[in-house]
Amino acid sequence: MPNTKILMVTADYYKRNSVTNLNVDDEYIIPHIIKAQIHIERVLGSNLFNLVGSEITSGTVNPRIVTLLENYIQPALVEWVTYISLPYYNFKITNKAVSKKSSDNSEPASLQEINFLRQDIRDDAEYLSDRMTKFLQTNLSTYPEYATGNGDYDDIKPSKKNFFGGIFLQGNDLGNGDGSDNPNCC
Repeated sequence: MPNTKILMVTADYYKRNSVTNLNVDDEYIIPHIIKAQIHIERVLGSNLFNLVGSEITSGTVNPRIVTLLENYIQPALVEWVTYISLPYYNFKITNKAVSKKSSDNSEPASLQEINFLRQDIRDDAEYLSDRMTKFLQTNLSTYPEYATGNGDYDDIKPSKKNFFGGIFLQGNDLGNGDGSDNPNCC
């Protein structure tokens, strides 16, 4: 599979630093790495994310970026890749159907079991993303790109909130549209 996207971790690095078995083909992992990097861009913001990507591409990674990559980006990315890829390990998408894989020596996990694992992995990914945010906020002078935007319409500002706590509905107005608390509702 030709890949023009920048990978902040290799498939080999991912397999050696995650719970994923070493026998998983790289072709299954690489699209998930690309997709998981969205979470990293959300934490870093476009400017810093693009800087990291361009330094990886050029092959000359500044020591300050090496610190960020090795201590924060890559550990968080490993967890995000696992979170994203986990449901796909049980299934294969073909031109005929979506099929569930199995073998003689194992049994596929149930959706409930997969969701339990995903939540645990997401908790780790969010924790590591939050550590990255706190590191960057503490070291703004070393990473000024974190605090600046490029002003483009597609500029992603760094997110300071890395934990998903569900949905927040303000007040008791659950859709009656008049802004009042409806005691007869729900």
